[in-house]
This record gives sequence, structure tokens and C-alpha cells, in this order.
Amino acid sequence: MIDGDHGKLIGLLNALFETMESGQGTEHMGKAMHALIAYAREHFEREEAEMQRIQYVAALVHQAEHLKLLRKLVELKEMLDAGGRINVPAVAEFLSQWLRDHILTTDMRLAAALKKQPSSAPIAQPH
Repeated sequence: MIDGDHGKLIGLLNALFETMESGQGTEHMGKAMHALIAYAREHFEREEAEMQRIQYVAALVHQAEHLKLLRKLVELKEMLDAGGRINVPAVAEFLSQWLRDHILTTDMRLAAALKKQPSSAPIAQPH
């Protein structure tokens, strides 16, 4: 489930990068950013529910990383909505690096902890 979420997050991130690089304008970029924010929230809620279920010891640190990304995305979206311009290469680098580091480090630790726990009923998949 969580790996599928990561695939969708990467897809949404790539869609955002495409709008940023193609110069489609702030309206298209704002829509792509909105989709990324909405799905990131859903994904983070699922991960955080799993952390709570297993009483994950690093949950607060993990959640803080989620919050950091969401705050940055919302800040960028608000800047776009206000007619501001963003530094596309810097934003692309930040988002790519954050997602890569988060999945390969923080989420891998969570995955290892989840494997050690007995399974419960699977969390419902998004529609």
C-alpha cells in the first residue's frame, strides 16, 4: 500500500516538474501543486495511522518531516496563488531531494518496523 502511494507521489511530483519546466503558467503549476499537496496529505495520514498502530518509536520525527514538506508545498502554492514567481530549479531540487531522502531513509526505517509487527486488517486503499 505505502509503496503504491510512493509511486503516485512520484508521478504527481513529475507532473509538477513538467508544468514547471514547460512554462505552462502559474495556473497549471498551481493545479499540479494542489494535486501533490492533497495526495501527500492522504499518504501521510495513512503512514501516520500505521505508525500509531504499531506505536512506532520514531513517529514524532517522521511526522515532523511530513509537516516540513507540507508547509513548504503550501507556502509555494500560496506564493503562486498571489502571483509570485518561484525559483524552479531550487524548488525541483528541494522536492526531489526531500522525497528521495525521505523514502530511502525515513520510510525504509518505518517499513522495517512494520515488518516486525503482526499485521492487522489492511488500511483501505484510496479511491
